[in-house]
Amino acid sequence: MKRLGIVVTLVVLMGLAGVVTATAQTTTVDFDNPTPPGSSFSLLDGVLQGIDFGTGQWRWETAYSADPTNHIFFDSPLGSSRTFQFSPAPRTLTSMNVFTTGSSGPSGTLTLSDDLGQTVTRTVAMGSMQLVTTGWVQPSTVVTVTFTSGWNLGIDDIAYTAAVSGPPQIGQWSGPFNWPIVTVHMMLSPSGQVLAWDRQDGGGSARLWNPATETFTPVPNGSNLFCSGHSILADGRTIVVGGHVDNFVGIQDVNVFDPVAQSWTAAAPMAYPRWYPTATTLADGRVLVTSGSATCSTCKADIPEVYDPAANTWTPLTNARLTLPLYPFMFVLPDGRVLNAGSDEASIETRVLDVQAQTWTMVDSVPVGGGSAAMYGPARVMKSGSPADVDLPSTPTINRTWVIDMTQPAPAWRETAPMAFPRGHHNLTILPDGTVLVVGGGRTTDGVDLTQAVYEAELWSPQTETWSTMARMQVPRLYHSTALLLPDGRVLVAGGGRFQGYPQIDQLNAEVYSPPYLFWGARPTITLAPSSVAYGNSFQVSTPDASSIARVSLVRLGAVTHSFDQDQRFLELSFQRGSDSITVQAPANANLAPRGFYMLFLINSTGVPSVAAFVRL
Repeated sequence: MKRLGIVVTLVVLMGLAGVVTATAQTTTVDFDNPTPPGSSFSLLDGVLQGIDFGTGQWRWETAYSADPTNHIFFDSPLGSSRTFQFSPAPRTLTSMNVFTTGSSGPSGTLTLSDDLGQTVTRTVAMGSMQLVTTGWVQPSTVVTVTFTSGWNLGIDDIAYTAAVSGPPQIGQWSGPFNWPIVTVHMMLSPSGQVLAWDRQDGGGSARLWNPATETFTPVPNGSNLFCSGHSILADGRTIVVGGHVDNFVGIQDVNVFDPVAQSWTAAAPMAYPRWYPTATTLADGRVLVTSGSATCSTCKADIPEVYDPAANTWTPLTNARLTLPLYPFMFVLPDGRVLNAGSDEASIETRVLDVQAQTWTMVDSVPVGGGSAAMYGPARVMKSGSPADVDLPSTPTINRTWVIDMTQPAPAWRETAPMAFPRGHHNLTILPDGTVLVVGGGRTTDGVDLTQAVYEAELWSPQTETWSTMARMQVPRLYHSTALLLPDGRVLVAGGGRFQGYPQIDQLNAEVYSPPYLFWGARPTITLAPSSVAYGNSFQVSTPDASSIARVSLVRLGAVTHSFDQDQRFLELSFQRGSDSITVQAPANANLAPRGFYMLFLINSTGVPSVAAFVRL
């Protein structure tokens, strides 16, 4: 009988500073040791030796025709394609042995394809085993096997590789570090410091954390800011709307934090009390506030209102009344309308709001899930996992991912490759290179079962629309956890807990994730960048690394709570290289990048980002 083969090979990854090597392990699934469950001709369902064969797709059998050992074949003559999925994913399929027993002809055509678009086609002749090597270099999640005569194809010795990964492949976590609060709310200021607060003591717990010195400065506020909404104003101040009286009972308070003076100012109150609202900075610098519970669990603040910071006044949009779930996912589109892409608590239809006309328009009437969402490009939004309402009975979460492109004539959600792990109460964070990091969350919607916590981070590529599994956190991050991009390209991850009756889940600590790009060589540097830039203009950024710069990006400062960053957005900018500087083209208008502060990153040809410069549009 054959044995499970473990072969060590060498994978070479090129970096700016030289060559980074990682050992790759090849696994060969031979169906002999261990033998699949059941007897010969049984269905092979579920996971065997790192491959998930699904349900009702494959059967296994003992010696037959050209193969004297165990192998698999299609479960029935119906259909010419079957799939299998690596578990855990991704993995790189390297080869398999195949044979055909068809009576209708001496050969058939085999095609292997994966979720990244890699394919290989071979003619399979009758009478003998044939080794098919893929030549694939990218790791896959799902592999599709297509054969012209369907179940007459036998498969054996499926070989795949998985790198024994280090920081250049999966990144690295530092911490956990003790924090004085459970960070339920977290936002980045133009000073580079992080404003955060807890549920306990509400606004009285507010603190500034300095990443450079790792020190805290108390900045208490008199309102209870727990379960508020927030975004960054055009002048760099943070606006905080609503807050907490009791569960489902909000407040009308509006507070503005000045990161320079490190002090709070009370602004004009909203027309309606709100608990769990979303605040969205509009193109003209005003702030749209949507949803929130007013005075009870079914008493939603269903009239949006808009704050004008110049006049310190609120305008209710009485003609745009719409009941939305709490903390809706809202994004400004390139035409100035605002997309409602879901909610962290419920699956809903997708609509857009015309603020000026005070009208909603249906985009996609099919409710689609998603427990967190991110705008990874102009008019392009992705979301993943399950909405999770802790006040409902716990259910298993999902790992599905969807994208929508609002530039299409008839926009609709399109499902892409799933995450490796099901998640709810997770956070999506856009990185300087446009990839999206998911951290935390759990396999159930309750948000408190630590045994169901997901520790592995994952990274989503907008080019391939697939996920790659990254390094593991040390601490479970479930309900009330937060994640925020820092100017140095790392991600601050904190909080989790503060759910009544479950003190064991309170996380008075933080961790910091360094993505793989921080281990790919020397970073480009920005020696001088303008503090402010006009829309449509070009501007100069001084850098000694101009010749190696491959991309330039803007990432808006984040403001996150309850699994949704209400302010982050990503935009790539065109540029021209000079000898010791680059000339960058600013966004054409404020619909593409609403007024305010952004982190400007330079990314070199190896994919390594600079430390950001803060730029105001």
